[in-house]
Amino acid sequence: METQLRDRDAKLSDLLKDKDALDVALQQARAEVAKAKAAALATDKIQPDTHNYSETETRDAFIDLLLKEAGWSLGQSRDREYEVSGLPTLINGGSGKGFVDYVLWGDDGKPLAVVEAKRTKRDPRVGQQQAKLFADCLEQQFGRRPLIYYTNGYEHWLWDDQRYPPRPVQGFMTNGEMGLAIQRRTSRKSLAEAPINHDIVERYYQTRAICRPIRP
Repeated sequence: METQLRDRDAKLSDLLKDKDALDVALQQARAEVAKAKAAALATDKIQPDTHNYSETETRDAFIDLLLKEAGWSLGQSRDREYEVSGLPTLINGGSGKGFVDYVLWGDDGKPLAVVEAKRTKRDPRVGQQQAKLFADCLEQQFGRRPLIYYTNGYEHWLWDDQRYPPRPVQGFMTNGEMGLAIQRRTSRKSLAEAPINHDIVERYYQTRAICRPIRP
C-alpha cells in the first residue's frame, strides 16, 4: 500500500510539473501573439481617408459602387442626371428645370427613389431640400412619390416623407425593398381602425385597454 501511495504521489508531482510548464508555454505564446498584433497595427494601420473628393469623384468612387452592390445597374442614361421641370423659379436662374443626380426606377417605369449627392466634405443633409424638390417634380410627372436619399458617399440619409422623418442608413435598398416600402404606404392598416374580435376579447376592460389611445 505504501508503495502504491508513493507511486501516486510521484505521478501527481509529474502532472503538476507538466501543468506548470504548460502554463508557462501558454503565457509565452500569448505574449508573442500580442507582440505580433502590436507590430501589425504599427505597420499596417489603416488611416482614415481625409481626401476632399469632389461631387463627381464621390459618385464614381462611392455612390455608384454602393448602388451596384444593392443591385442597381445604372445602365440607362436616365439613371443619372435626369432632367426634371417644375422647380421653383428662384432655382437655376428661373428656368424651373434641373437635373437629378440619380433616379432609381421601378419595373413599372416609375421612379422608386431619388439620390442627391454631395462632395465628401459636405454634410449630406444640406441636400435634403433639393432632393425633396426633385421628388416633387417626379411625383408631378409620374404620379408616384419616390423615396428620398441624400449622401456624401460616407453618410447616407433616407426620407420617406409620406411616412417617416429622415433617418441615417447604411446604404441603399434593393429594387424589391423600395417597391415594398412604397406599397406599404397604402397597404399598411392603422391599428386604431382594426376591428376587435369579440370571440377573443370577451371582457369590457380588455376592449377599453385596446381602444385607449397610446400616449407618447
